[in-house]
Amino acid sequence: MDIKKSDLENIEKWMQEKNDSPDGWIYIGNQNERYLLGQPGKRNILVFGVNPSTAVPGNDDPTIRKVRNIVQHEGYDGWIMVNLYPLISTNPDELPEESDEKLVKNNLDVLEAVAKSYYIDRIWAAWGDIIEKRFYLGDGLYDIQELLCCIDAEWYYRGSRTQKGNPRHPLYMRLDEPMNWFAVADYAALWRYADIC
Repeated sequence: MDIKKSDLENIEKWMQEKNDSPDGWIYIGNQNERYLLGQPGKRNILVFGVNPSTAVPGNDDPTIRKVRNIVQHEGYDGWIMVNLYPLISTNPDELPEESDEKLVKNNLDVLEAVAKSYYIDRIWAAWGDIIEKRFYLGDGLYDIQELLCCIDAEWYYRGSRTQKGNPRHPLYMRLDEPMNWFAVADYAALWRYADIC
């Protein structure tokens, strides 16, 4: 998918011009890639999964349904779903062994534009143990968290962490579990510098 930097300079205007989503939705994607999905408001939570599944504006998958319920429970009026890697796959085992650099660059460009275009109150790490399926998922988080350090939003995970120490996926948590501060820079550094140790 070709994404022009000029389009990302004003996402809201671009979404209106594209006119391919219901009112109030933002969406950048196609049948193979999804960079952005959400219903932003004045106080947004930016939700990070590993890779997208089948959800599109107006047609939620189970993860998006759960995210929307949790976001509402937490008192936010907007949510934006993004991913560590934008390739659509309903089975993470089918992700390629190596990342596609064009997808990675597009993802970083979109994330930078989101950070500039919308007020992000909190960033929710919600990828579960799926992050361990491919090294580039965790390694790419290092660049993502560095890019997003420019916004005044802290990272959180919800409920408890998995036995492997990863932030839990939304499908596997109750509605009333608390948000907990997440030391994302330390976590990401473990991925980036894992082969040095």
